[in-house]
Amino acid sequence: MKNTFLIILSLFFMLSCDTNDDCAATDPPPTTVQILILDSEGNSLIGEENIYKPSEIRLDRGNQNIPLRFYDFDGKTYIDLYYYEMEFEKDYNLKLNEQETDILNLKLKTYNTDCFNGLKSVVKFNLNGEEIQRDVNYAFVIQK
Repeated sequence: MKNTFLIILSLFFMLSCDTNDDCAATDPPPTTVQILILDSEGNSLIGEENIYKPSEIRLDRGNQNIPLRFYDFDGKTYIDLYYYEMEFEKDYNLKLNEQETDILNLKLKTYNTDCFNGLKSVVKFNLNGEEIQRDVNYAFVIQK
């Protein structure tokens, strides 16, 4: 009888486990978007030996600087934009070099999941007032 009680009690605890146990082992989805700057032939324009040097590219709004990370993949240099700290539908200066600055405006959506609250995802990516679509690799491609 005592063993039956322990088995039932164990089953009760196993079945009543909160999904938060699963959440502890789950990372939140990334809050980044990938950006490519390409010429009309599909060549990357980002690189220290190219038109837009990673060391010169900045994204800011007033005193707020948004972190950018650069990485190479498949012969192209991508900008990894961490957008979590950006404000909804506000204009940000995307300074590409000393002569060229574009205006970036993101429309973000906030949503909740079983494990995380207040997550943001990009709904619209506007550059100089024009909406840019994602490519097949989910990067936003800026054509120059």
